[in-house]
Amino acid sequence: MATTPGEFAGGDFGHCSDGEGGRGMSPKKSRETTSPKSVARHADSHPLGVAVGQAKPVASRTRAASEGSVLRAYNPISWFHALGIYRVLARLKPRLPDVGGCLFLTFTTNPALYACPSTAFDHARDRLRRIFYALRNGVEWEGKRYVIDAPYAIKVEFHKNGWAHFHVIFLSRRYVPAALITHLWGLGRTDVRRIKNEKFHYLLKYVTKGGALPDWVLARKRLRVFQPSHGFCKPEPEDEEKEGGEKIPPPMCPKKRASYTLGERLTRWSKTALLGHGSDCEQIPLSAPFTELFNELVYSVAVAGRYLGNGEIQINDRRELIPWIIPLPALSSL
Repeated sequence: MATTPGEFAGGDFGHCSDGEGGRGMSPKKSRETTSPKSVARHADSHPLGVAVGQAKPVASRTRAASEGSVLRAYNPISWFHALGIYRVLARLKPRLPDVGGCLFLTFTTNPALYACPSTAFDHARDRLRRIFYALRNGVEWEGKRYVIDAPYAIKVEFHKNGWAHFHVIFLSRRYVPAALITHLWGLGRTDVRRIKNEKFHYLLKYVTKGGALPDWVLARKRLRVFQPSHGFCKPEPEDEEKEGGEKIPPPMCPKKRASYTLGERLTRWSKTALLGHGSDCEQIPLSAPFTELFNELVYSVAVAGRYLGNGEIQINDRRELIPWIIPLPALSSL
């Protein structure tokens, strides 16, 4: 692997897309509707074309809700989404190697050295590049030469206080002194041990423990949580759709790919639902986060016999979507 100190063999560590993260839906400014007329105008302009007591033709990229359609929360493929991370892992797991007994390193930054966790993250990822470069070329330590020239993967984890630490797995069972790794790192604590496959899979299941994502992470447009170098993962299947993965329609977005922060994407995803059956579905923009609307409407839906369980709502008539796409205060004024 011929790489320079300023690059990873698998791509730039901190500036890669998180799966579906960069392909967000085009946001539309919400309209404050307080009168029946404004509610009707709001419904007329909505992609579903739904108004009270009337049914409009469907917009070009959407279809009318057919009888027996199911409404459910949108679940993106993203490391940063509480449920979407499991879709990421479902795709990734078949490609993961056997890491039993491999070299497992952990790097933690010392907050006393930096003004903020964002600065520490950027400096730390650059230091890791230099460590990998040094190990590939060999490092002299206490009269011996240590070389680790093997594929690797990096997994980032965020503490409750917003600071990041880095787990590194090398596909190598060679010995390297802990004191040497600490010397090369120089930014805080390190840990050197062997890893089991169960531990490796557990590390992939979360990005942060016991808290929300740090504000500085949400303010970024891209951040790679899992970074495998070339040769670490098995090749991707030629046709992922044949592997049984759920097919989700492409987001409604401008022809030119828009750029949003992670926080903006999470907000848009929360205000999106899927309507249809299985892979045959469309995205529906909502007036508020799906969870909030669900908590408000689930009782009336259950009384009507349309709650299917597991957060799924039976939609038999497109007018049943009105409470989901028009702000509830506006509906109460009708």
